[in-house]
Amino acid sequence: MKDISQIKNNLFHVLLILFLGINFSCSVTKSKRTEVISEKVDPLYIEIDRLGKELTVKNNVPGIAVAVIKNGKVAWIQTVGYADLASKKPVTSKTIFNIGSISKLVSAWGFMQLSEKGLVKLDEPVDKYLTRWHFSESEFNQSKVTLKRLLSHTAGLSVHGYGGSDQGIRLLSLEESLNGKTKRNGETVHLINEPGTKWQYSGGGYTVAQLLLEETTKKGFSEYMKENVFLPLRMKNTSYEWTEDMMGNSATAYDELGKPIKNRIFTEKAAAGLQTTIEDLAHFAELSITPDKNQLNNVLTKETILLMETPVLPFSNEGKSGLGYRFLNFDGFETIGHTGENAGWSTALLLDLPTKSGIIVLCNGSLGDRVWFPIYQNWVKTIKSKN
Repeated sequence: MKDISQIKNNLFHVLLILFLGINFSCSVTKSKRTEVISEKVDPLYIEIDRLGKELTVKNNVPGIAVAVIKNGKVAWIQTVGYADLASKKPVTSKTIFNIGSISKLVSAWGFMQLSEKGLVKLDEPVDKYLTRWHFSESEFNQSKVTLKRLLSHTAGLSVHGYGGSDQGIRLLSLEESLNGKTKRNGETVHLINEPGTKWQYSGGGYTVAQLLLEETTKKGFSEYMKENVFLPLRMKNTSYEWTEDMMGNSATAYDELGKPIKNRIFTEKAAAGLQTTIEDLAHFAELSITPDKNQLNNVLTKETILLMETPVLPFSNEGKSGLGYRFLNFDGFETIGHTGENAGWSTALLLDLPTKSGIIVLCNGSLGDRVWFPIYQNWVKTIKSKN
């Protein structure tokens, strides 16, 4: 028979192990629960949830995805409503949205990579690199159209934006688009001001930049961006194409009356044709605020990103831009980033660099600006309250 003291000693150790195990388990559970609850008791989180539920219904916008950035990192992602009304499929962090003109901000990373690789110089005439299309003769000096001016809307070019085409039809070539074959505006991309003398928003300038990339890299724009920007940045659910894989996770677009509409496709992908998720775009926004060399993975240098976020002259009350990044002043508060509007979609990516804060809102409805703007206003209140 074992010694009674040894039995007591063994029993004590077993009970001690069980106690520590239970206590550790409770601590972990409590920690995880606290982490989940902490964001949901944040007044901004609660207000976004309230506004989202109210304004999506009021404005025929089925769903939204929101990301809030604090101290340079994503604090949380929240979703409200439906990616598709008919099937009641909810919006999730992996739901794919078209992001309209935020496409310009993202494509600018690819265009600036051309400069870092030495394929294009920012201040040299763009026309010297082109063979498939050239600017028509005009009273203005086309040799002053540079990549720097294309990306900052100071190149003096026409065509504000694009409407896209129905899926299933033949897309125009870049050359056809630049020559004004588009249905929405039927306008050629041409000089309407002396380059470098005026800020004037031009989606047409980004279409010229798209052609420039294809000419200098000998690759299609979508393919180049996937290989050289999205995959290195781990933006795996981002593409300038509506691929079959993406369609399964895509939100449905809805018009002003809340009726579903077909996705639009674009020849002018750099200007308006990007599809992505709130997760991928929030990560991109993080890198815009805090360019981490390890996460940038040689896509761009920190110095280039800071240059892109610096205003380019000239600017005025009509507009102010860096390279891809726009400076936007809503309600007297200036942010940097971009907004986007396409039929069935409305989006915003707005950053306050001094506080390393940001908000991204993606909506699958044409009246989404009536949803994201009040959310933005509440976000601004939280930034101002800390200053």
